[in-house]
Amino acid sequence: MRISGTLSLFWICVVALFVGFLLLFQEILMPFILGMAIAYLLNPLVLRLERAGWPRWGAVLSILLLFLLVVGLGVGFLVPVLFHEALQLSDDLPQWIARAQAALAGLTQRFGFDIPTDTAGLVDSVQGQGGSVFKAGRSVLAGVLAGGAAIMSFASFIFLMPIVAFYMMLDWPRLVSKFNDLMPRDKAPVVRDLTAQFDTTLSGFIRGQLTVCVILGLFYGIGLTAIGLRFGFVIGLSAGILSIMPYVGSGTGLVMSMAVAWFTTGNPMLVLAALVVFGIGQFIEGNFLTPRLVGDNIGLHPLWVIFALMAGGSLLGFTGLLIAVPVAAVIGVLVRHAIAEYKKSSYYTAA
Repeated sequence: MRISGTLSLFWICVVALFVGFLLLFQEILMPFILGMAIAYLLNPLVLRLERAGWPRWGAVLSILLLFLLVVGLGVGFLVPVLFHEALQLSDDLPQWIARAQAALAGLTQRFGFDIPTDTAGLVDSVQGQGGSVFKAGRSVLAGVLAGGAAIMSFASFIFLMPIVAFYMMLDWPRLVSKFNDLMPRDKAPVVRDLTAQFDTTLSGFIRGQLTVCVILGLFYGIGLTAIGLRFGFVIGLSAGILSIMPYVGSGTGLVMSMAVAWFTTGNPMLVLAALVVFGIGQFIEGNFLTPRLVGDNIGLHPLWVIFALMAGGSLLGFTGLLIAVPVAAVIGVLVRHAIAEYKKSSYYTAA
């Protein structure tokens, strides 16, 4: 009994120290967390090359360089397009709000409601806020280009992240071996089983869901652009990114695309075409992408994922968003294990 109480106190202290560490060093943890995430995502590819006879260092270096090349080319292509469309969107948004306010005023008068609408004030506010946001963005960019400290900070992030990923991938077998060596001998089978469940959950969600997000983002972006929707690429890509939260990305993208289609053209056929694009995307996701890439047994309920992301972002900002899903997966596995142990106990089975 005393040993059990000591172990419980030990793990409580470990969790407290972990939370305190995150709160204390959250400003500098991002490149390390991203580096570890990249290592975790790419490690299966390294293992495949190792099985094919590659030395581990060669497999790690090749996979990492290929990953960085693909990401660099993608960013180089996407950022100018997204920035250009975002600037156009900021210019057109006030006009759409004015039209929406005018339509709302007409409806309220027609049905006898009296809802005060300050169109001019709302438009000026949105336009001012939009201008402030993009002015701030240009100022930050200018600061990054001109400020030595900012350049050093950005450079350290860009160079440190691949270095962390490289050494984590290179030392992955050694880290796993040390972890196995530190496990209590009598608890080793249970810990290995829980660790396998963690890996299944994380690999099923993170690797699978990220792939789904990329495919959906490109599909929506290309599809909306092909039907002639203004800002279609940025809306589609945003919908794909937001698809990390189940149902949120597709719903937000659908509403945004239909609203833009109506406000820019007033053509109901374009609105219908946007609806068809998202309908096809949801069909492909539900019947092909998610079953094959994510699976049905990852153990993360969509509401739990949404809550975890919101809680992580609220507590630790972007760092919290990065660790939200892994922490949610760990908690989910531990809760399921605790419930299974409870159902085996005499307290549950007692008549």
